[in-house]
Amino acid sequence: MGKRYVAKTYNNRRLLRWALWTAVSIALAAVVMFVLLFFWLQIYQVPNIDESGIRLEIPWLMDDAALTD
Repeated sequence: MGKRYVAKTYNNRRLLRWALWTAVSIALAAVVMFVLLFFWLQIYQVPNIDESGIRLEIPWLMDDAALTD
């Protein structure tokens, strides 16, 4: 005889808990990555004189003409 289905028991919510745990884990990992990138990219921040604000000058993303200036 197979297992009997009983509504609203602990085992019936296993898939929902797994999906929720996965979503929370992915969101937490994304937040941690953005915070780490924020602090890591601060060394490349340069004040923008023409406009108010800052800009990023990342050496490996710049073209050769901008590096010679």
